Amino acid sequence: MTNSDQEAQWRAELERAGNDAVRREHMTFPEPKRQLAFRWLREKEKARDEAAQWYLKWTFRAAVAAVVVGIIGVVVTYALR
Repeated sequence: MTNSDQEAQWRAELERAGNDAVRREHMTFPEPKRQLAFRWLREKEKARDEAAQWYLKWTFRAAVAAVVVGIIGVVVTYALR
C-alpha cells in the first residue's frame, strides 16, 4: 500500500468518525496518522471559516439592500404627497 493509498484510507476514516471524535482521539493515533488528523482538522476549520465569511457578507449585503429599499420607500412616499 502506498502512502497516498494509506492517507486516502485514513482520510475516509476521519470523515466517518467526524470532527468531535477526531479531536478526542487524535492523541492515540500513530504519529503519521496524528499529523494527518491535525491537517484534516485545519482543512475542516478553514472550510467552516470560509462558509461563515460567505454568510456574513451575504447577510451584510441583504441588510444594506433592505435599508436602501426602505429609504427609497420613504422618499417615494413623501414625493407622492
